[in-house]
Amino acid sequence: MIRFHLPRLPLAAMALALLAHAGNPAHAAPRVVYTGTLQGAGDVVMELDSKPADNGMLTGRYFYPKHGVDIPLKGTPQALIEPKTFQALADAGTDPESDELAAIAAATWQGKRDAGGYQGRWTDARTGKQRSFTLRRVAEYDPDASAPGSVQAVTTAISGGVGSGIDVNVGINDRTAPYETLKLAGHAVPVGKDSSDGAVAYRMWRDPRTKFTYPRLSRHPNPQVLDRVNALLEQRHWQMNLAALACMASAYTDGNPAAGTLGSYDDEAVTVQWLSKALMTVTESGSLYCGGAHPDNHFEPYTFDLLRGEYLDWNRVFDAYVPGEDGWRKESPALLALMEKTRAPLAAANAKGATDDDSLESCSDLWPSYLALGTETPGVLTLSISGIGHAMGVCLGTHATVPFKDLAPYLAPGGQAYLVTE
Repeated sequence: MIRFHLPRLPLAAMALALLAHAGNPAHAAPRVVYTGTLQGAGDVVMELDSKPADNGMLTGRYFYPKHGVDIPLKGTPQALIEPKTFQALADAGTDPESDELAAIAAATWQGKRDAGGYQGRWTDARTGKQRSFTLRRVAEYDPDASAPGSVQAVTTAISGGVGSGIDVNVGINDRTAPYETLKLAGHAVPVGKDSSDGAVAYRMWRDPRTKFTYPRLSRHPNPQVLDRVNALLEQRHWQMNLAALACMASAYTDGNPAAGTLGSYDDEAVTVQWLSKALMTVTESGSLYCGGAHPDNHFEPYTFDLLRGEYLDWNRVFDAYVPGEDGWRKESPALLALMEKTRAPLAAANAKGATDDDSLESCSDLWPSYLALGTETPGVLTLSISGIGHAMGVCLGTHATVPFKDLAPYLAPGGQAYLVTE
């Protein structure tokens, strides 16, 4: 089974049934992005429909960079309202889905848009206090071009509740997603020390708004490789940051108990399992939840090729995958044989009375369908279960290892170069 570098997509059958509730955004019109200042409140970044819908309504969102949490906007070009939180409206006995905008308004934005920007006055609905705002137009883009596909969007809705809003295969940058790029760029900072004194090292980075850390290479003999791999690591970090901030923003749209939290991203475990001049394996694991049918219990190893500066194609190391049906790859006979070889001692341990926690026996049916490869100290190939649905989440994790030296019979030409230990 090929391992893509994106969250797993189980429950595809359920996706069709729920597509209407969690598909791509309904607005096909381009969005215009603005930056500027709301008097007395600070910098803001805003995104609005480029033109009203057929019913004359305009929608959008904005955030304060220091928080990164979207506040929704809707109304007419002359007056946009930002709502109170879902729970505040529910507590007051007001329908959060009310079409009476005045009933749900926390504040109103009134102003004029032109080719250069958006200017006007913000009014607090409770106190009547007003603030002026001056925003400059900085970008226009089509959000549908980078939105998650239907299966990805619905899977996110089922498991974990919210996602980043950007397809995992689309780069987040100032062309494809300028609003989100303005939300993310420049906020993460390095924390702690370098992992080693050698020629290759990493350091953890943290966005203080979302609290969890993610690695970046701090040293590598090849500066081009360092830059390319760090760009991939940053994109993974950004996708997760967006999902965490989206859960915070769901306080305006959802009443579930996790709405308005970081969706447990602040408890996410991100670890570097192995680092050499040739390979880096990063594992993301935890239990995320921001609504949906159940938590997203996950164990996801990602291995990077530090010789080429990209995600690793395991066939460069050893004979791992062969062409399958419909363009999908499948495990090679060599990988299947290696898998079976690692099962033997586990089965023997189980026969001698080992508990289920010590054995793969109760999870054996999940290989090879949910087999994920990685690397780990002190220089071993890891065989893990990854991407399994909620019911079998107990099986997530690494169940067997193969020392690098034992891969010699299976190595591809040049494969030995990846198995260096420094």
